[in-house]
Amino acid sequence: MTLTFEITFHGPFRVATGRAGDGTDSVIDRDVPLPASSIKGVMRSAARDLLTLPPHLVEAVFGTAWQPSPWSWSDATLTSDGVEQLRVRARARIQISDITHTVVDGALAVGEEILAHQATFTVRRSGPVPAADLHRHEAVLTAAARAVTALGGDRRRGLGWVSITPLHPAWTAASADHLTDLLHSSEESS
Repeated sequence: MTLTFEITFHGPFRVATGRAGDGTDSVIDRDVPLPASSIKGVMRSAARDLLTLPPHLVEAVFGTAWQPSPWSWSDATLTSDGVEQLRVRARARIQISDITHTVVDGALAVGEEILAHQATFTVRRSGPVPAADLHRHEAVLTAAARAVTALGGDRRRGLGWVSITPLHPAWTAASADHLTDLLHSSEESS
């Protein structure tokens, strides 16, 4: 079973490599600008924090330190809409002193960010999932993806605004009903 998703970017995003580059404090990986681990992380966070799904269900779908996820994420593939696929630009940030209201010495940071329009990624079953749980896992994955509104670094400072749309299977009213039933059954069993 493979689920396919489309990301629509509403502004620039940055997933830094943790290394500095020529004239920048942090650079992006031009070969893998949006790695699978970042996508999985924001989806897990959305399932846990935004959808407030029960911990046992989040762990069953996304895995734990002791039990790997039965699902594997692909890196995002930036898609072209007739313009350059990967546009990288520098973004400068400064820190302002609360006392003097001036720039703090040494507090200029320059990092790269990416301008993109869309990307796709997949989530593929790579381990055993009981047949009775497949629809539940699918509901969690599609709902978590839809709940993601930002990704990458500085997403709490306005970077990385996105919408994620399930392409296959598509999100329907029945999907929403299934998730609602799932939430109610989890509340009753708690």
